[in-house]
Amino acid sequence: MIKFLKKLIFFPFRKVSRNARKTNWSTERNRKRVGKSLFFLAIALFTVFIFRFVWLITVNHVGGTNLTTMAKSNYQSTVTVQAKRGTIYDRTGAAIAVDSSTYTIYAVIDKTQVDSNGNPLYIDKKDFTKVEDFLNSKLGIDRDLIKKQLNSKLKQVQFGPKGSDISLEKMKEIQKAAENEKIVGLGFTANISRSYPFGNFASQFIGIARPKDENGTQALKGDMGLEKAFNNVLSGENGKETYQKDIYGRPIPGTTKVIEPVKNGQDVYTTLDAQLQRNLEGYMDKAATDTGAQQLSGTLVDAHTGEILATSQRPTYTATTINDAEKQKYFTWNSLLSQSAFEPGSTFKTFLMAGALDSGKVNLNETYQRKLQVYDTTINDWDVTENKSYTLPETVTYAQGFALSSNIGMSKIEMNMGDALWGSYLNKFKFGLKVRAGLDGENPGALPSSNAVSQIQSSFGQGVAVTPLQLIRGWTAIAGNGTMLEPHIVSKVVDPNTKTSLTSKAEVVGHPVSNDAASGVRDLMLTVNTDPVYGTSYSTSGDSEQNLAAGPLFMVNGEPAAVKTGTAQIASTTGGYMTGSQDYLYSAVVMYPAKNPDFIFYMNVKIPTESWTLKYIARVANPLLTSAEAMKNDLSVSADTDTKAGKVTIDNYKGKDSGDTADSLRRTVLSPVIIGTGAKVTAQSIAEGEKVSANSRILLLTNDKDQVMPDMYDWSKKEVEQLANWFGIKVTYEGSGNKVLTQSIETSTNVKKGQTLTVKMGN
Repeated sequence: MIKFLKKLIFFPFRKVSRNARKTNWSTERNRKRVGKSLFFLAIALFTVFIFRFVWLITVNHVGGTNLTTMAKSNYQSTVTVQAKRGTIYDRTGAAIAVDSSTYTIYAVIDKTQVDSNGNPLYIDKKDFTKVEDFLNSKLGIDRDLIKKQLNSKLKQVQFGPKGSDISLEKMKEIQKAAENEKIVGLGFTANISRSYPFGNFASQFIGIARPKDENGTQALKGDMGLEKAFNNVLSGENGKETYQKDIYGRPIPGTTKVIEPVKNGQDVYTTLDAQLQRNLEGYMDKAATDTGAQQLSGTLVDAHTGEILATSQRPTYTATTINDAEKQKYFTWNSLLSQSAFEPGSTFKTFLMAGALDSGKVNLNETYQRKLQVYDTTINDWDVTENKSYTLPETVTYAQGFALSSNIGMSKIEMNMGDALWGSYLNKFKFGLKVRAGLDGENPGALPSSNAVSQIQSSFGQGVAVTPLQLIRGWTAIAGNGTMLEPHIVSKVVDPNTKTSLTSKAEVVGHPVSNDAASGVRDLMLTVNTDPVYGTSYSTSGDSEQNLAAGPLFMVNGEPAAVKTGTAQIASTTGGYMTGSQDYLYSAVVMYPAKNPDFIFYMNVKIPTESWTLKYIARVANPLLTSAEAMKNDLSVSADTDTKAGKVTIDNYKGKDSGDTADSLRRTVLSPVIIGTGAKVTAQSIAEGEKVSANSRILLLTNDKDQVMPDMYDWSKKEVEQLANWFGIKVTYEGSGNKVLTQSIETSTNVKKGQTLTVKMGN
């Protein structure tokens, strides 16, 4: 283009010059000739400029630059508005996890950095030793690292992990100290972070959120625990704003416009109570020290609602010790509440006895001989000696056998029930199925294998795998007169954008045994704690630490609690079971009060190093249950969030993973029920787009090859008819009321089309 213009401009003059030499034109004629050339030149240049102008308007680009964007950038800016991550609270509104800022310290060593008066804003080489001493004393940064960074060829340096994640208070302290010591060149950059004010507080259960880069923007993302499981609820959505700016780049007031509104994350109120949780953490610390156990786990539950009030495990971590957590022997990132399954041992006998009493397959006053051979397996009780004799009577009643925690007694009951009947109760108590309380990575556990020995051994808690969460679900039926509740971890989800909330209520998920059977089991559990001959938690020496005389080991407000103890063998990684003298999982479930429990507490201790005694669990259970009972009335009051009841919009779940869908629905405070064991959802009881209230039950039919009858206890008539329509069966109703009390087709049995289902309704 430039060469062309040069030719265009100078060519006429050269031509005139040549012609002038060739011809002897007059001055006037030459002027006319030059004028004509200039005229045509002006037209040509104007044409080029017009063409270029039209081109720029039409194409709007020069090279790779968008002219509109470049122009707007001179007077307008678009910025991302960071969404605030929702806060995690306890049930009363005490903050467990909140957004905060941390700081990273840096040092400027670029000698060109000076202020307007020429004063240095960098660290001079003569001050390197002084800065080294300062950073080492204030932050514990390794001297060699400081020296290496200060002597690098970079203009600005940082100092590794110990120079980051600095709290606001610590940052201000360092700033003031540097000013006092006249150190220049040190500065701080702010980082988004998550703060956990309580420190050691249900750490694996709550989890942690860390900053992650997403689309060029830093955002907090849940890494584990509830932070990860509820990440979509807590995260929110970033917004965008534009504003006009002056020639100095400063925003002009009143010019800000919202392009995309920011949507802050929702706040999650857990069911945990901060006071009870802190109490449990303290008791667990002492238990871990006293026992030297590889792992411990303990959970307190409201028996009337299924809400988890406190849960903890050891080894654990805090936000400040998380980087060194794996240095602890036997440490696991898994939440022992829901992500690790194990053989529970004799606490599982509560379910065997509940099924036996419900089905009439046991006479508690009948006696039996404590000897049993099942095929090639000899089953012994715990008090058998090396010469094959027992320290307690060899002939006992089945009631005494339960108090004694007799494996033989439970095995004989299971054999009398038969594998099919016992298996039906395992299904009614929902073992082998995830609880789906909304947590991430839940372990489903495992039912016993089909061989006869495994079926019998499962009666006393071996050969079956469970999580504490599954045990708790089952025990709510025994504590609640046969009505089984879904364990809840969230009491409320609050949306600050709409000022609405979804509040959780007790959720009935079945009725595996009768009122009389559940009450009968609690009576037997009381004898475990009060029978001076057979009771496994009756102490002949008492407990001086708790000022307890000889008698029941588990005492609350001077009353004995209902208890079942457990001692389970631990599977070896090389096959079979571990054989060391302390290689057991010791446990106890405690219900208080025994007649009508308000609370359920479960704790297990894996491979203690000290000589084992149940006193270690009692020293946690007794004071914790005493505190819980004193707070009973306060626990029924939830945090006041000044919000109105929200609604949940139902999506289309057809074709989606049934388990993932149920977990997702649970996090929106709905009550999903998976029908069958298929992997995909084929139908749903609430249509897409419908808005429903919290706690609404939604049935999810799966692509199971068999039609298996669910437990419909507490279902509405509409829900029964929906299932009947899916299964192609007929329904007849007995009684009045709006909730199912009984059903003629047993839970977990196969259903055939055309079959008749009789349902008794009541309130």
